[in-house]
Amino acid sequence: MRELPFSHRLLDRLVELLAGSSKEVWSRAELARSMEVSPAELTEILAWFKAEGWPLEVGSDQRVWLRAAADIPVASRVRPHLSTNRLGRRYHHTLRVDSTNNAARCLAGDGAAEGTVVVAEEQTGGRGRLGRTWLSRKGKDILLSLVLRPHLDPAQAPGLNLMVGLAASQAIGEVSGIPTDLKWPNDVLTPGGKCCGVLTEMNADPGKIHFVIVGVGINVNGTSLPDAIAGQASILEQAAGGPVPRPKLAAALLNRLEALYLVFLDQGLGPLLERWMASSSSVRGRPVLVSNAGRSLRGTTAGLSEQGALRIRREDGSVAEILAGDVVQW
Repeated sequence: MRELPFSHRLLDRLVELLAGSSKEVWSRAELARSMEVSPAELTEILAWFKAEGWPLEVGSDQRVWLRAAADIPVASRVRPHLSTNRLGRRYHHTLRVDSTNNAARCLAGDGAAEGTVVVAEEQTGGRGRLGRTWLSRKGKDILLSLVLRPHLDPAQAPGLNLMVGLAASQAIGEVSGIPTDLKWPNDVLTPGGKCCGVLTEMNADPGKIHFVIVGVGINVNGTSLPDAIAGQASILEQAAGGPVPRPKLAAALLNRLEALYLVFLDQGLGPLLERWMASSSSVRGRPVLVSNAGRSLRGTTAGLSEQGALRIRREDGSVAEILAGDVVQW
């Protein structure tokens, strides 16, 4: 991955024009004018873009187009499928970022409104739960982070994890038709393994949430995964038997999230718990090992508490409630 000899903004503008415009094929002169760069600068930008493996085509007549442009989740591709009032109405699409959560946090710190979304085609430093790295494939996945500003006590915030996992499960089922399963607290599984993970990060003072960043990563299209996760994760395209449209999936995720979020704000977590448990095969009656901070607990899952904690019944019959941890099923 080479250093950029020009602004990231120019790359984002190039993708916006090639993928988000009704004009599918551009001349070099049209692109240079629209991007406000010289022909020489445009040549450098296109050469870098193509050398990095992005699906750019340059014809012998100097026309330029992007293969699979319709699958790139730029704002103009996503908004026709949105039914939200808040989420996704401020939408930032970028080609490359260290982490969409980091980018969304910076926007939130600068006062970005609730519902602001950051979507990237590639992450160089994606993060997962429990300090893990989130591995993704450029141009294939959904890498989305969202700014929320809920008027809640910080003690209620863990319920957002369950809410987001449920919304992702519903959106994946709606768009791909694939049956999904939820693993506490927020992993979404297909029969082939984990296809979606969630990372929520909160900025708060005692008694007051300033904002929550919700990050969602979904393995959408393609045929292969990084070696480190190939035996544990799944890809929607393989499970669905064909490509899954990323703009439509991003919109469905935001639509489902807003509907559940409004219920959560108005009625609390209670109305969502039964929906979540009905979508999980492992939340009741499944032998598990839960590890957290060097400690482990074995038992059998016994549903969720009113706060969304995982209830584990030990061999002696006592029940523990787990608010955070890594669940291993055996």
